[in-house]
Amino acid sequence: MLKMKRRNYIPFLSLLLLIIVVSAVSCKKDEPANPYADLVRAVDNDNPTSDNLPEGSFAWLHAKIFKPTCANSGCHDGTFEPEFRTLSSTYNSLVNHPVIANNPQNSFSHRVVPGNAQASWLHERLTVDVENTSGIMPAAVDATSDWNQNSAFYIEKITAWINDGAKDLFGNNAPPVGTNSPPLVYGLVVFPAGNTTNPYPREENSIYGIGPILVPAAAVDIYILPYDDIALQTGFATVDGKLSESVSDFSGSTNFSFGLTTPLAAMDFNDGAQTFYYKATVDLSALESGSSQYLRVYMNDGVQNGLTEVPNNSSNYFWFLLMSLKIV
Repeated sequence: MLKMKRRNYIPFLSLLLLIIVVSAVSCKKDEPANPYADLVRAVDNDNPTSDNLPEGSFAWLHAKIFKPTCANSGCHDGTFEPEFRTLSSTYNSLVNHPVIANNPQNSFSHRVVPGNAQASWLHERLTVDVENTSGIMPAAVDATSDWNQNSAFYIEKITAWINDGAKDLFGNNAPPVGTNSPPLVYGLVVFPAGNTTNPYPREENSIYGIGPILVPAAAVDIYILPYDDIALQTGFATVDGKLSESVSDFSGSTNFSFGLTTPLAAMDFNDGAQTFYYKATVDLSALESGSSQYLRVYMNDGVQNGLTEVPNNSSNYFWFLLMSLKIV
């Protein structure tokens, strides 16, 4: 019997271990740097649920339909357009967006044509088994979606939203095809000045289910999440704010500017983790307990003429409430 000598394996095993280590290091070098490596887990700030949102609004449609039903794995989750994971990506990949697929007659030009559901490819895909397509959407429904039980009701709401002008998050009509879309605000979170650990909570509201952010009469850091279809997330020409005790009169308001700051991971208005870059520190120490302050944001994407006001007088009162502070 041939007796194997243990020491004969040592050089071979050492060489094999060296090859594995070198290969692992080489592979790691080829990986792109993670841009979010330095960010902590998104803080759990209060946001509305689908039950709080005004029924039939775009935010409600996203929370009730597009996100739970259409953004499932392998579908409209960023795998291909339209992209339904976030409020901003959903709106911008639907409204006035040219179609990629079409029916055999090439009858459709845009996914959503504001004011005309019958001319909108989205409506067609939800209601007609179009030839040479994957059939009526959605192609598959996750167990967490209630589409199968409420599809007729949801299609009715989508149809009404399109025919009413495909209004955006704050109730503005969609801009004409080919024109620049105005920037919007998709998130708000407030902290004690110099602190990003515990965001201030919201008050519960008996009518809307959610109320203003409860803050002390002290200095606070206000973070907002502006979004635009053209401007980079950190490339806005103007991001200003106003606080007023009146929901409609901002003539005597407190004015301030939002500046770029260390990125903050927090939740947007639909509880999606986002990166917030704009912060303003505001001193509220002179305000009385129980008083309210309504926030409006004024933005310019560097292309448009003038400033976009969010929210504005066409917005549902829910959005004034969502973007407000209450002194406690």
